[in-house]
Amino acid sequence: MTNPKKPEEFERRPNPPGWVQPKAPYNPYDPTDVRPSEGYPSEFDPPSSVKRNSGAPVQDLTDYEKLRVDMKRLKYYPRPPSELYPGRHKVLRRINHKSSFVRGSEITAKVSIYFLIAFGVFFYKWNDNENVFAPFRRFQLRIKEKILGGLSPADYNDLYNYDQTKSIPQKPLPSIMYEDNEKKHLVGGDKTNNEFIKDRFGNKHVVYAEHVTQRQEESMLKAMDLAEREIELKKLRNGLRQTDESMSTNSHDQKRPSWKFW
Repeated sequence: MTNPKKPEEFERRPNPPGWVQPKAPYNPYDPTDVRPSEGYPSEFDPPSSVKRNSGAPVQDLTDYEKLRVDMKRLKYYPRPPSELYPGRHKVLRRINHKSSFVRGSEITAKVSIYFLIAFGVFFYKWNDNENVFAPFRRFQLRIKEKILGGLSPADYNDLYNYDQTKSIPQKPLPSIMYEDNEKKHLVGGDKTNNEFIKDRFGNKHVVYAEHVTQRQEESMLKAMDLAEREIELKKLRNGLRQTDESMSTNSHDQKRPSWKFW
């Protein structure tokens, strides 16, 4: 039994005349890379991951797609050659173009925003009504009571003696929006006065209510002025009566003789 020959022992057929050692993959931008007449096999069978290209150099520098394909086929990376180590390339490092001032300003802005959000949610008392921030406010007061051991009367009332049925006062709707809601039959009915569609008043109702209160205040002021005038007139009348009585008594005493004692 004969042993099979090793691959090194097979004889290779000679290269055809005019054959040039290829610089695979072919670089069309390298003037020293002479292209043989029959071409390179890599030009006709490109990898499936790389788009098929014509193999001609890029004439227009704005044809970035073709440049990208060529660079990917060439496995070319734009790295400058090393000055210390021949045949090696310099290592490109990512440069942080942000200055320290920009980084500091970003950090300051983020910290301030987070601080304002936390302060507004947990530590700030927005109003006296039951709103969305009330549970956070009570949580803050409980922690404050545990740490400090006591609360001020106002904080104690906010924590324990608060009115749960108190609602947030609603702002009046603009007249245009209220009229639109009236046209759509969204106000003024029991069917529409539910938790989703509320019968909110408009600006015209606020103006009319202020007008009514103003008339009531004016009438009350007029009544108070009339009462004050009547009181002053009574005082004047009483003063005139007293002066008349005193004058009459003085005149009677002057007419009576001095020797009469009765």
